[in-house]
Amino acid sequence: MGRKRKLVVLSHTHWDREWYLPFQEFRWKLVKLIDELLDVLAQDLDFSCFMLDGQTILLEDYLEVRPSRRQELQRFISSGRILVGPWYVLPDEFLVSGEALVRNLLMGDALAREFGEPMDVGYLPDQFGHISQMPQMLRGFGLDSAVVWRGVGDELTKTEFWWRSPDGTEVLALHLPDGYFNAQLLPDTLPELVERLTRIRERLEPRAATEYIVMMNGGDHNLVQPHVPALLKAANRALKDAEIIHGCLPKLMEAIRIEVSSNKIKLPVIAGELTNCKRAHLLPGVLSTRMWIKQRNAACENLLEKWAEPFVAWATLERLSQADAADAKSTLRLAWKHLLQNQPHDSICGCSIDEVHDEMRTRFNWSEGLAEGIIKQSLEQLAGCVDTAAGIPTSVTSTHPPPSKANSANGLAANAIPVVVFNPVRGPRTDSVTVTLQEVDATTFAAVDDRGRTYSCQVIERRCDPVSGTLETDLEFVAQDVPGHGYRTFYLVPNLKVEQPEGGRISETAIENRYFRIEVDPCTGTLQILDKMSGEEYRGLNLFVDGGDAGDEYNYDAPIHDTLVAGLDAAPRISVAESGPCRFTLSVHGTMSIPSAMADDRKSRKTDSVRLPITSYITVYPGVRRVDIHTEVDNTAKDHRLRVHFPTRIQSDLSHADGHFSVERRAVDLPKWSRDWIENPVGTHPQRSFVDVNDGAKGLLIANRGLPEYEASRSAEGLVVAITLLRCVGWLSRADLRSRSGQAGPIIPTPGEQCPGRHSFDYSLVPHIGGWQTVFHQAEQFGNSMRAQITSRQAGYLPHHLSFIEIEPGELVVSSEKLAERGNGIVVRVYNPTERTLQGRILTYRPFAKAALVNLREDHLSPLATDRNSLTLDITPSQIVTVRFDFDTA
Repeated sequence: MGRKRKLVVLSHTHWDREWYLPFQEFRWKLVKLIDELLDVLAQDLDFSCFMLDGQTILLEDYLEVRPSRRQELQRFISSGRILVGPWYVLPDEFLVSGEALVRNLLMGDALAREFGEPMDVGYLPDQFGHISQMPQMLRGFGLDSAVVWRGVGDELTKTEFWWRSPDGTEVLALHLPDGYFNAQLLPDTLPELVERLTRIRERLEPRAATEYIVMMNGGDHNLVQPHVPALLKAANRALKDAEIIHGCLPKLMEAIRIEVSSNKIKLPVIAGELTNCKRAHLLPGVLSTRMWIKQRNAACENLLEKWAEPFVAWATLERLSQADAADAKSTLRLAWKHLLQNQPHDSICGCSIDEVHDEMRTRFNWSEGLAEGIIKQSLEQLAGCVDTAAGIPTSVTSTHPPPSKANSANGLAANAIPVVVFNPVRGPRTDSVTVTLQEVDATTFAAVDDRGRTYSCQVIERRCDPVSGTLETDLEFVAQDVPGHGYRTFYLVPNLKVEQPEGGRISETAIENRYFRIEVDPCTGTLQILDKMSGEEYRGLNLFVDGGDAGDEYNYDAPIHDTLVAGLDAAPRISVAESGPCRFTLSVHGTMSIPSAMADDRKSRKTDSVRLPITSYITVYPGVRRVDIHTEVDNTAKDHRLRVHFPTRIQSDLSHADGHFSVERRAVDLPKWSRDWIENPVGTHPQRSFVDVNDGAKGLLIANRGLPEYEASRSAEGLVVAITLLRCVGWLSRADLRSRSGQAGPIIPTPGEQCPGRHSFDYSLVPHIGGWQTVFHQAEQFGNSMRAQITSRQAGYLPHHLSFIEIEPGELVVSSEKLAERGNGIVVRVYNPTERTLQGRILTYRPFAKAALVNLREDHLSPLATDRNSLTLDITPSQIVTVRFDFDTA
C-alpha cells in the first residue's frame, strides 16, 4: 500500500438539536450521551478526546438538566479531552446574515471560555454549502483551519486544500469526501474493525496529500463508543503498514500544517462559494422551504443589527449610565441567543417536523420583543438629547403658499410637535416615515423641518384604543435628506395644510413619480415600468408563475408531467388604494386557477383546480427611487411552487446578488451535468437583500424582505429573474425524487409545510443606469424603514440633524455599529463589495480618545492614525474591516 499512513480516528457526535424529533426529546438523548461520556473519560484515561460537534449550546442544554456535573464537564474541557466550540450553534451559512454568523462565533467563543478553550478549528461538517467569505471570517476569530463536507466538486482532488476568500485570505481546509460519519459505529471485534478501517483507508488514500487519513468515528446523535481506544491499540498491532491514532482534531490540523510546510507540499486552492452538488447533497430547496421562517429571521436580524445595536451604542455615549449600558449588553445578548437558537441548519432551513418549527415562532417572538424594547428605550433617550426648542420654525418657507390665518407664525410654533426621524442606514436619505400621534384631534397635518420647509402628511389610519379610549392617528410623510446612521428633526403641525410641489401622480391604471412611470396591464395585471432616467422600459413584470413540486423539504422536484400556470385566470380588479400626497398605491387583485395537489402517482398534478387569490399593492413615493410591491396570497393548494417573474431585455451571463460581506457574481448557465451527480444542479441561488441583472449600461435590481431564493434564466428577449414566494410540500424527506439520489432524512409527513392560509411578501424594483453599484443602497433602505420618535420641546445639546458616523466613499457598506464585547468602546465594521481598493474614511459625530483596528473577535490588532474625529484607511476588494473607538465620556 506504499508509505506507512497514519489513520486518525476522531471520536465525536453530530448533534442536530431539533430535527425529526422536537428539541426536548433530543435533549434527553443528549443528557444520556454526556452522562456516559463523562463516565467513560473518568474510567479510561486512554480515551483521549471526544468532540461535541463544534457547538457550545450543547453545554447549556445539558447543564440545565444536570447542573451537578458542571465541574466534571469543565475539568474534561479544560484538559482538552472534550472539545467544544467554536460555534454557539452549527448554522446554515446562506440563510442567516454575515453579522449573525459573527454573533454566533462570539457567543460560542465566550461560552467555551467559561469551561476552557474553544476548539481552534472552523468545524463545518454538515452545512448545505459554504459562503465565499468564510475563510476571512474564520481568520477573524484566530481560526486558521476548517473542516468541510458538502459543496466540493471535481475541482478538488485531494482531501487537504487551501480555501481562499475573495480578499485573498486563506485557511488550511480538510475535506471529508464521505462525510462526518465514515467511521461511525465501529465494530467491537478486532477482525471486523481491521476490515472496516482497511476499507476506509483504501477509499481515502488516493486523495490524501499528506500521510494522514481521517476516520470520523461518529454520526447523527451517536453515543460514545467506550471500546474504541482498546480495540484501536489491538488493531495497531495487527496493521504493519499503518499507525492508528485515536486523535484530536486541532492536533490533526496542526500536524497536517507542519507536514505541508516541512515537505513543501503544494495543495490545491479553492476560492469562493462551495456550492457544487456532484459529490454530496447540497439540498438547495431549503432556501424556500417554510418561507415564513426566512421572513421572520430576516426581520429579527435587521432589528438587532440596524436598530438595537447601533442606537443603544450611541445612546450609551449620551444618556445611558454604565450600569444601563451593561444591562443593554445583556439584553442584546439574550435577544441574539433566542434568534441564534433558530439558526441551526435543520431549524432555519425549515427541514424538520412541524412541531419544531411551531416552537421557533416563540423564539422569534422573544428575540423581537427584546429588540423592540431596547430600540424604544434608545430612541427615546437619543431624541431627548436633541435641541427641539430653539429651532421650532415660526413660519414656513416662502417657496410654498403661506399658512392659513389659524396657523399664523405664532400658532405654528405653539402647535408644533417635535418628531425625530431616525435613519439606520446610509444617507442622506429621502424616504417615507410613519408617525403615530395620540390624543391629537385634527383632520390635516403638515410636517416642517428646521429650515421651514413643509411636507404634506397623509393620514393612514385613525382609531380609538378599545381599552384606554385613546385616540390614535397614524400619518405618513416623505422626510427629505435624513442623514445616514443618524436623524433629522421635524415638527408636525395639526390643521396645517400646505401645497406640495407635484411629487406623484395616479390614475385608474398608472402611477408615477419623478423617477418612474408604472402602468398596470388591465388584462394581465402585470406591470410596465418606464425608467425616466434611462428611457428603458420593462414589460410583463410581477407575473405570477406556479408549478408542481413532487419534492420534500430539502429539494424542489418538478413532476415528470408538470402543469405550469402563468398569470391570472382573468382580468384583474385594479383600483386606487392611496392617492397621495405622500403615498401613491394601486391595488391589483385577481386569482390563479391551479391544480389542487400532486396526483397520487406523484408524476403529475391533479386535474381538479383551486382558486388562489392574489393581491399586489404597487406603491411609489415622491422623491424615492423605488417601486415597492406588497403581495398577499391565500394559499389553497398543495404540492406546488409559486414564484413571481420579472422579464428584462438585458443580455448577460451573470447575476449579482447581495451576499455575506460581499456581492456575489454567479453564472446564469448551469454547470455541465452527467448521471453520476448525486444531485441535479439547479438555477436557484441564495440572496440577502437584493439580486441585480445588468449589462453594464442598464439593469434591474430587485430588493426583498426575507425572500432568499432567486433564479436568473434566459429567454429570447433577455434575462428573466424569478423570486420564490412559496414552496409547499408535505414530507420531511422522500426516497423517490428525480432531483436527488437517496433520502436526506427520515420519511415523515409534514403537513404544516404545505403552508396553507394567508401569506404576505414585500419586494421592490429599481431600474437603473450602470451596474448594481449605482443603486444597491436602495435595497438596504427598502429593508430598513426609518422610524419616528415623538419628543418634547427641550433645550437639548444635540443638533437638529446629525450622523453618528459617516462613511466615505459610498461604495463601502456599514455592516455593524455595536457596543464592544469587552470594555466601553464602540465597534464599527465596514466592508468593500467592489473589485477595487477604496480609501475609506470614517467620521464620528464627536471626538474619540483612540481608535484601533480589531479582528472579528474584537482582539486588538493595531492602533489607527486619527485626527480625533475621523480616520482613513485603505480597504482592499472584499475586505472586512473592524474598528474599535474608545470615547472620553467624562
